[in-house]
Parts: sequence; C-alpha cells; structure tokens
Amino acid sequence: MRRSQLARVLAVAAVSAMFTAGCTGVNPKPSATATATPVVTSTPTVSSPSATTQTATPSAAPDSPSTAAPLPADEPANAPPFPADTAPDTSAASAGAFLSPVNLRFGVHDGYDRVVLDLEGTGQPGWVSQYVDVPRAEGSGSVVDLAGTACLQTTVKGVTYPTEVGAKTYVGPQRFSPASAGVVKEVVYGAVFEGQAEVYIGLSSKQPFRVFLLENPTRIVIDIYHP
Repeated sequence: MRRSQLARVLAVAAVSAMFTAGCTGVNPKPSATATATPVVTSTPTVSSPSATTQTATPSAAPDSPSTAAPLPADEPANAPPFPADTAPDTSAASAGAFLSPVNLRFGVHDGYDRVVLDLEGTGQPGWVSQYVDVPRAEGSGSVVDLAGTACLQTTVKGVTYPTEVGAKTYVGPQRFSPASAGVVKEVVYGAVFEGQAEVYIGLSSKQPFRVFLLENPTRIVIDIYHP
C-alpha cells in the first residue's frame, strides 16, 4: 500500500473514533423530575356553641347505628362545624300530625354523638329538648333511672298511641348503653303519653346539642357535641 493511501485510511479512522466518543459520552444535564403534588389537609374545628365536625359539609350517608345521618339539606355550606349550645331546642308539630315512633338508634360521628328517633305516619313532629336536673316520666312523674351526670330530655310531639287505628308498633330498644360513644352513657325510650313520647339521654357531662328533622323517612336527630 502506498504511503498516501495509508495516511488517508488512518485519518478516516481517527475521525470515526472521535464521532463515536461524542455519541456515547455522559450528558451533564440532569434529567427532569416530576414535581410532587402538595397534599392539602384540613383540621376539624369545633365552635361552641352548635359533626362534623368538619370544615367541609358532610356528605349524605345512611344514618345507621355505625354511620351518622346526613345533615339537613338546607344547612349552609359555610356553617360552623357544630352550631349549637346548651339552651332548650324547640319546634312545633304540624297540625294533625299522626306519627308513630318505631325505632331508636345511635351513631358516633367526628365531634359529636347522634341519637335518631325514627317515625312513621303523616305530618311533621315537634319537640322540646332540654337539660333537666332529674329526668321524670310523663304521666306518672316517676324518676327515670339513667346513667351519667347530665340528662338531656327530649319530648317528641305529634305522636299517637300504638293502639290507634293505623298506628305502628315501636320495635326499637327501650334502653341501651353505646360502647363507642363520646359523651353518651345511656339512652332510654319512654312510653307515649297524650300525643308525645320521651327520649332520655344520659351524658358524662353537659355539652352543646342540637335537634332537627329529616324526612323521607321521617326522623328526629339529636346531636350532642363531644370533645
């Protein structure tokens, strides 16, 4: 091979080596990394007086013994988590209300305990709910034996005797002590007397509470704040 041809071959080989090194070298620019999406958390706040408990409106859920009932549909989205106090809570029954208490249930929620009285019939019930020093049965006036150091007594109005034509029979518990409660120690259902029924709630301490009506099905909800 001539020297000129040899020199030409060596020059081509050198250029090829330089090009290969440039393709396989380490790129000093760091690869892009995904930016983590910040996690937003909310801390429940409780305003005393009358949840969720919550800085957001609770979603509707069945008010079963293990799940609290939904809040009223007309409650403002920016309402305090628990807008209540310890003052009596009252509401009038509709004219001609014909309602039968059929069940009494309990649910614990974030920030409050909930007692629900289910009713069947026509019209809207009324109530008088207040703290009493000594719980007494309507009619007889006898003292109701109740656990706890405070008693919240709720008189439900617009109900009928279970013996009336078209009335339903009460099938719920007469007395129970929920193990998972925050402040509720015991709940007692009283007998119907002259168009009203009694619900007695024994508490470990006197706390803000609220009472409201939910419909379809008809039920009275009693919420008691727990720390």
